[in-house]
Amino acid sequence: MPHRLNHSLRPAFEDLIGAGAILSHLQGSLSPEAEVAVTTFQAFQHDLLGYLKKCSSGKELIEKGFESDVELSAAYNVSDCVPFFTDNAYVNYTPQA
Repeated sequence: MPHRLNHSLRPAFEDLIGAGAILSHLQGSLSPEAEVAVTTFQAFQHDLLGYLKKCSSGKELIEKGFESDVELSAAYNVSDCVPFFTDNAYVNYTPQA
C-alpha cells in the first residue's frame, strides 16, 4: 500500500519487506505478488535497519525525530507473542507449546 507522507504517493518499501517477512514463514503456494515480497525480504534481510533507514519513509521518520520507530520496525523475529485482535482491541496472545 502506498504511503502519503509529505503529500506524495509512492510504493511503501517497508510494507513490501514486512509482507515478505511474514509470507516467508507460511506454507503452501504463493501468488506472484507474494513471491516478489518474499524474494525482496530475503534480499534485504541481512541489513534490515540499514535499508529501512535509507528508504524514503525511513528518512522522513528520522528527520521528524522518530528514528527509534525505524529501529523497532527492523527488529526481526524477536518476539514470541502475536497481537490478537478481539473485542476491538489487540491483546497479547502467546500460543502454548
